[in-house]
Amino acid sequence: MAESKKLLVLIFAAMVSSLEAYVFYAGGHDGWVVDPAESYNHWAERNRFQINDTIVFTNGEGADPVLLVTEPDFDACNTRNPVRRLEDGGGRSEFRFDRSGAFFFISSDEDRCQKGKKLYVIVMAVRPTRPALAPPPGSPPPLWASAPEYGQAPGMSVGDEGMSRSSSLEAPPPMAGAARLDGVITGAVLGVLGALVL
Repeated sequence: MAESKKLLVLIFAAMVSSLEAYVFYAGGHDGWVVDPAESYNHWAERNRFQINDTIVFTNGEGADPVLLVTEPDFDACNTRNPVRRLEDGGGRSEFRFDRSGAFFFISSDEDRCQKGKKLYVIVMAVRPTRPALAPPPGSPPPLWASAPEYGQAPGMSVGDEGMSRSSSLEAPPPMAGAARLDGVITGAVLGVLGALVL
């Protein structure tokens, strides 16, 4: 009996943690196309990606597969050494973010990649749910409190047009391109598991 309760608690914890995951459709309503109305990187900057979120590339039946690549291969549109080739299942490819950090996606067609069919996503690190304690009165502010709002690429001055990729780390919460499970489902799952444990 004790083993079954432990198993139920583990299943419950897994279900609750997965309820917080979002599903993003690359490029929003345009999908994974050569010339989207909004650039892929601008679309990604508007969204906040977290561990366990999924990105879906809808590219039509028989279209060029999506490749997960390194940053240098992303910059050069090099399709020869992908980290991973996303499987095409009926005109859509899916990828679940399993860690924080940068992820680089390109079209497997180098010409289409050169025309802008590529996307990089920054996945945020997990933050503790417990609020941080306030520093004692009179203590100096933390070092990050005086950091500039945007990161600068080496050799660029404040007036330059470009910014480093680190500047896109601060993004608004997910927008219309994301779908979230409803709170009603959470309540129902909690009720059923609570009844089973008792």
